[in-house]
Amino acid sequence: MEEIKKALKENKLFKDLPEDALDYIAPYVNLREFKKGRIIFFEGDRGKMLYLIKKGRIVVFKKDDKGNDKTLAYLERDDFIGEMALIEESLRSASCRAEEDTELLLFTKRAFDEIVEKSPRVACLILKEVAKTLSERLRKTSTKIL
Repeated sequence: MEEIKKALKENKLFKDLPEDALDYIAPYVNLREFKKGRIIFFEGDRGKMLYLIKKGRIVVFKKDDKGNDKTLAYLERDDFIGEMALIEESLRSASCRAEEDTELLLFTKRAFDEIVEKSPRVACLILKEVAKTLSERLRKTSTKIL
């Protein structure tokens, strides 16, 4: 559990949370390994969890009109993807693949919903961090468009 708590504390999404919140969240998080080349999720899959990168590198990509992969981003240690899955179980807008052997922390919507019921304060802290991230990403996207 300490390994998971340490990884949560080092991740961009959870780094500002207090110790007691990390203690509360850690038992809800699972560690999973993905070998190089393994698909983490496909575009169109239902989003049911948040992925936090503990080790490794992933590529986020979409298929173009000709079926070729178009790289959208590379994410590395302490990055995360899938935060919208905590809010809604919408379809994934892109695919992700491990570019090297990768360790991910998995935090499911079901686990988040349980935290909402049992500890609204911790849930609010998580949502605040998700909202900051969404705001930052929207700002970057708006800047790129203009």
